Amino acid sequence: MVREKREIVLALSGGGARGAYHIGVLQYLDDSDIKVKAICGTSIGSIIAASYASGVSPKEQLEIFKSKDLKKMFSLAWFRESIFNVDTNTPSIDALIRKKNFEDLDIPVYVTALDLQNGDELYFNSGDIRTLCTASSALVPVFKPVSYDGKLLVDGGFENHLPYEPLKKYNLPLVGVNLHPLLKKKSRPRLMSYLKKVMAIRMFKTADRQKNDYDYYIESEKINKYSIFSFKKFDELYEMGYEDAKKVFSAWV
Repeated sequence: MVREKREIVLALSGGGARGAYHIGVLQYLDDSDIKVKAICGTSIGSIIAASYASGVSPKEQLEIFKSKDLKKMFSLAWFRESIFNVDTNTPSIDALIRKKNFEDLDIPVYVTALDLQNGDELYFNSGDIRTLCTASSALVPVFKPVSYDGKLLVDGGFENHLPYEPLKKYNLPLVGVNLHPLLKKKSRPRLMSYLKKVMAIRMFKTADRQKNDYDYYIESEKINKYSIFSFKKFDELYEMGYEDAKKVFSAWV
């Protein structure tokens, strides 16, 4: 009996350290022989997409994310232009991103960034991977904007947290993985709680509104208890992503 050929296109959201959840989803896809034909990502989603498409397995990615060397890419900027500087010329990044340009990748990858000069949401699938993934992850004021080709670029998640526009042309099942599910609950009556709620609605409402555009949509409200800046829970997030992907694809596999 010939097994049905299973192919998808994949959209990966931003979410900082929660990106280990993405890695768990990718591991499940590999284990289930579901082929990813193209990926669109922003922020950490762009980095994981480029790494996967450059031939780094999900398990290898997880070990790199857990390594002490990864932390060496960050240093305090003392609030000159940002809170942290980012050095992408480290051994961990060499291991994570093994190709130079997007044109060299094994799978087409599209990453997004926001142009600070005119507010345009931009998609890139050619050019230097490290520079453009850094731009896509430039969450100001934590990280400074990135100058590229006459543009000043910041985190694409400011405009569209879970982009998928370039994936439409593939005419394959569209899978979205969201690391920032909106919680439908009342905020505590405190100023910072209200501000956080406003920011969440502004940044993440697009992904929530577009849920029905996806053939498969993977998220978990449990992920909200994990900080996007913590390096301590990668294994838990990985396992959560794997199990949630398993639930979503159970009927297909």
